[in-house]
Amino acid sequence: MRRYGKIAVWTLVLVVGLSWWTLAQGLTADEILDRVEEKSIMGSDIGSMITTVKFEITSEGETTSYTFRVFSVRGKEGEPDKGLIVYLEPELVSGTMFLTWTPEEGDARMWLYMPDLGIVKELITEQSREQEFISGSGITREDIAEGYKYKDDYTPELAGEEEVNGMPAYVLVCTPKEGHDVDWSKIKLWVHKEEFAVIKAEFYDLDGQLAKTMEGDDFYTDSIGFISHVVRFRDLEEGSSSVITIIDREAKEIPDDYFDPEKLPTLKIEGL
Repeated sequence: MRRYGKIAVWTLVLVVGLSWWTLAQGLTADEILDRVEEKSIMGSDIGSMITTVKFEITSEGETTSYTFRVFSVRGKEGEPDKGLIVYLEPELVSGTMFLTWTPEEGDARMWLYMPDLGIVKELITEQSREQEFISGSGITREDIAEGYKYKDDYTPELAGEEEVNGMPAYVLVCTPKEGHDVDWSKIKLWVHKEEFAVIKAEFYDLDGQLAKTMEGDDFYTDSIGFISHVVRFRDLEEGSSSVITIIDREAKEIPDDYFDPEKLPTLKIEGL
């Protein structure tokens, strides 16, 4: 996700060593990160799909559970990727919709449809965009909309290879680009060497302290492709944690109306 940060500058000796190692492997850090960002946040580069997701948040000893239906489509060249998240559970928020358009360059556009009020609101202000997608999750609306866009604000360096839970991984260390306003001083990513999925990640605050972690679990190839079907987040500063579980997903054509903000109030969702 775009806001997650990176590490300190490498010494000259280490840079030289990594440069030789990278050439030997044939992939640079930028090329590896490009492969990661080719996938959407749901881990696929296909045209369109429908996913059912469970989101559990634990804070102060209490766990809250949400279920969503996610409709996503990869944009053709020059067109934005689009996603519609429909809240299914709990009943209190059922029917709420979060729509995103994410271009290749520039900021994403976001809309929130609140069924109780019957209105669609575009999220324009920084405050509304940076609000947590679900309270206590540590994941903002903008994180959801932007997906994996580390390269916007960070420069990756290839730190080597490691094995994580039996999977071979590239280790990338990302540091902020000069002049960019970021929330993290460094990000460390473990990227699957063959599938280019992020296996785990660490995010360090501006004081250099580990603040958040993300780790995938239950990796396997389903009908769409390789993905972590469970992702665990920990917020070390807040003492909270969250788990995202993919219940099911399928490749399927989705009507254009699902991604039209003006049609959200009257939209009839198939299967709901």
